[in-house]
Amino acid sequence: MKKNREEDLNKARESHLVVAALIATVTFAATFTLPGGYKSDQGTAILAKKAAFIVFVISDAISMVLSTSAVFIHFLLAFVPVFYGQNLITNEFAAKLFALATLFTMIGMVTMIIAFITGTYAVLQPVMGLAISICLIGLSFFFLACGIIYKVLRH
Repeated sequence: MKKNREEDLNKARESHLVVAALIATVTFAATFTLPGGYKSDQGTAILAKKAAFIVFVISDAISMVLSTSAVFIHFLLAFVPVFYGQNLITNEFAAKLFALATLFTMIGMVTMIIAFITGTYAVLQPVMGLAISICLIGLSFFFLACGIIYKVLRH
C-alpha cells in the first residue's frame, strides 16, 4: 500500500511539474511579446502607462515566479532522494513541499488568467465591446474552477 502511495505521488508530481513548467514557459514568453508591442525608437512598451498593462506585467511576473518556484520544488523532490538517500527528508516534509508546489502552481494559474484578461483588455480597449467579451470569457475560468472545487469538496 505504501508503494502504491509513493507511485501515485510520483505520477502526480510529474503531472504538476509539466503544468508548472508550461505556466513558466507561457509567462516567460509573454514578457518578451508584450501586448501592444514596443516603441521602435526607445524599445519601451507602447502601453506602459495604462493601468491594465501594469496589472498584466505584475500578474505575469507573479505567475512566472510562482510557477518557477513550483518547478524548483518538484526538481528538489526528485533530486534529493536519488543522490542523498530516502532518509534525508521525511515523507511528511516531502508532502508539505508537494502541497506548497501545488499551491504555487494553482496561484500561478490564477495570475496567468489575470495576465491574459488584463493584457487582452489593454490591447482591445479601443474596441470596448470586444474587450469586455474577452474579459468575460477569461473570467469564466474562475466560475468553472469554483464550481469544480465546490463539487469536489461536497463529494
